[in-house]
Amino acid sequence: MKKFDSELADLQRRMSDMGDLANSMVRLTAEAIKDRCKDVHEEITALESRVNQAQTDIDHDAIRMLTIYGPVATDLREILVCTHVTSQFERMGDQCVNISQAMHLMHSDPAKHPMLPNLPKMADLVCEVVDDALTAYFSRSVDKAVETRRRDDLVDAMNDQIIADLLTDEVLREVLAGAKDIADAVAQILVARYLERIADQAKNICKEVIYLVRGDDVRHKRS
Repeated sequence: MKKFDSELADLQRRMSDMGDLANSMVRLTAEAIKDRCKDVHEEITALESRVNQAQTDIDHDAIRMLTIYGPVATDLREILVCTHVTSQFERMGDQCVNISQAMHLMHSDPAKHPMLPNLPKMADLVCEVVDDALTAYFSRSVDKAVETRRRDDLVDAMNDQIIADLLTDEVLREVLAGAKDIADAVAQILVARYLERIADQAKNICKEVIYLVRGDDVRHKRS
């Protein structure tokens, strides 16, 4: 099985590269949220193509290894989890593209109208959650995975607060009266929603860590 071990190690190296790409997309997105004058759409789109190709290549080789070697126990979980985690990386990339597109919907002058203060804070928190999820996966740390999963609740709470701050009764009355352009508010709500989804994908990676190390499938458990 030395050849299998070598191929598995190579698969993990490529997973690390893919994780770095996805993480770069999340960080670029956070920078654009904190500075609306910074347009990262082309860079994000280019990185997404690389993430998509990495997923295709890794999943192809993972299926080939399952077919050729018929691994069992931990080795089997290792390869299965690879294919699950690549899906989460790819979805993170999709959300980054969605955020970039949503920000282009905003009508106000970016130099004069920054994002709602809580949005950059939420973006920073999501970056931390993604970093921690990657650390948990590549270090095979269940403790880190459990801790990181819990932080998703903070992201959810920030998402709810941002929606409440943007869609006040006064704003809704002005919209109904035709006195207010709600494009900026809608765009920021979308950004918050996509950030929340990135945190969800990081949480899903943490669940995969628990399955990989302990063999416990917690994908559909909330706690």
